[in-house]
Amino acid sequence: MGTFMGHFLVGFFSICFSLWWTVQTWIRYFRSRMKDGPKFKCTVTFPCSCLCGRLKHWPIEGFLKVVAMGISFFGEIVLLGGEFGSVNGQHCTMYFFYGMSGIIDILMFFNILLPKGMDYVATILAVTVEGLLLGFHLHHREELDVALHTLLMYVIFAIVLAMLAEMYFKTSPLALFARSFTWMLQGTWFLQIGFILYNPISGAETWDLKAEHSELMTVSMIFAWHMAGGFVLVLSIGVLVKMYMRCRGNDLNSGASAMHSVLLKDSNDDSTAHMYGSELESEDEYQFTY
Repeated sequence: MGTFMGHFLVGFFSICFSLWWTVQTWIRYFRSRMKDGPKFKCTVTFPCSCLCGRLKHWPIEGFLKVVAMGISFFGEIVLLGGEFGSVNGQHCTMYFFYGMSGIIDILMFFNILLPKGMDYVATILAVTVEGLLLGFHLHHREELDVALHTLLMYVIFAIVLAMLAEMYFKTSPLALFARSFTWMLQGTWFLQIGFILYNPISGAETWDLKAEHSELMTVSMIFAWHMAGGFVLVLSIGVLVKMYMRCRGNDLNSGASAMHSVLLKDSNDDSTAHMYGSELESEDEYQFTY
């Protein structure tokens, strides 16, 4: 991963999975808001309904994780001269754990006697290993390099928290959106690290790795804008998904309207009961004083 392409591959895969999860989460959320719609539920993977036949129900994400692991292994071992040292060994270890989480997703789909929630455990383990390896990856590095990867470690920690929240609050769309957002942030920040440390554009201005205070402030500001951009992108995808579903004839407000009618009816009943109760109390008070 100590090249631009290494950071690009990891960032690219993170962004792709995040975009997929964001779209599917919005679709699931809006469907849960429809009248007689299914209850919202968090899952590690989503079925690919755009495929045909039985494939639309298959764990495509699991297979893609395994494929991504193979591509990353190929990039680390073959393209770097076939050497297997401590640096690319760390990278391959990280890829292995993500590939293993994909295998767990596939086994969970085929009900291979695994405990419920093992797919969450495997993904959290992979992210934790990534953070562990990254923490020992920063020793004796330049200050700017350390600052960039320290911010990345914050994102990894946030991913773990989001996955744990999703694991325990299975009906909360916010937990699933948090996972999509943090993975999006990880992907874009990997790309940013690649451009700062290994900019492939010829003639581009290079950063001073012995960062001064002003450069560190600039890096933190760029990171904040990555957060803002990811948050806006998640909301924008929600708007586009809602417009698309409305164009397909889905009445997204029917569930909310029905709920509003029920609440309004209950409120009217309570008001009527309260009014009659007040009148009765007034009569009793009048009779008593009389």
